[in-house]
Amino acid sequence: MDLFSESFLSVPDTTIVKAIKTDGVFCAPAALNENFLNSICEDVARTGHGLNRNWISPVYMPDQLFLCQMFAVSRSFIKFCTHPRFFQLFDQILGSSYRLKVHRYYETYGGHHMQWHTDNKADREFVHVPGLVVIAYISDVEDGEFQFVRRSHDWSGEKGYNDYADQFVEQNCHKDILSFRGPRGTLIIYDTYGVHRAKPVKKGKFVRKSIVFQVDGAPEASEPLLINPEYIDNLDDRMKRYLGFGLPSGLNLWPQTDLSTMPLSRQSEIFWYVIRHLGKKISRAPAKLLPLQAKSIVKGLFRHSSTP
Repeated sequence: MDLFSESFLSVPDTTIVKAIKTDGVFCAPAALNENFLNSICEDVARTGHGLNRNWISPVYMPDQLFLCQMFAVSRSFIKFCTHPRFFQLFDQILGSSYRLKVHRYYETYGGHHMQWHTDNKADREFVHVPGLVVIAYISDVEDGEFQFVRRSHDWSGEKGYNDYADQFVEQNCHKDILSFRGPRGTLIIYDTYGVHRAKPVKKGKFVRKSIVFQVDGAPEASEPLLINPEYIDNLDDRMKRYLGFGLPSGLNLWPQTDLSTMPLSRQSEIFWYVIRHLGKKISRAPAKLLPLQAKSIVKGLFRHSSTP
């Protein structure tokens, strides 16, 4: 599958590298083709949504959805993250020692407010480690777009922290805020030391769909990676290092989620799903077993509703 448009492939590496080193960010509108974008959407849809399901499924925060193990469910995503074009760019910016740190498909909904921050961190703590992040829009983005403070990668390391208040950025960096609205397939590459965010959106029905991966020059630190080996056909030594074979993970998966982080609307869906299926079980049970069936269901509900 061809991932990139001719317009992106025609951009010289030197142009991309210069933009990232100078401003901290590079953007190419409509860099990815429709077949690739459709494939990502189909792969995500196939994962489904469910509890007690023995496979990979998305997780929820109150105003976001994440699928953090795309290497287990999407051949197209793997081709994207391991494309030779990216390796050429990474070699020129990071040198020969870098590793895939995190990756995910995610959706951001209306009401989400992302703090200005940098991505040079390990388990939410500031670290002095060079890195790059690649983001691609899977949906058209006319609002809630990625924003980046131009040249902030040159000074954020002196601050020694990752998070920045809206007021600080507005007062000190207003003229340097870059906003990247764009059609689906827009590609953004930026320095992890750069201060950035997704522009807040208040309207409730808003949805922005994206994919992202980050590479760092710290081979000993990454989130755990689940891989479907069927999707990888070029597992040479370089690929093994890039994916962390034989290296410690060192980082916890983010975000940390459980039933309490799921939006109330999704929790109510689960509740009514359980009620419907319990009703079916009871209606199918022989009359003489109904008391035992009811007793078992009640015990199960109390057992699984208890908290540690």
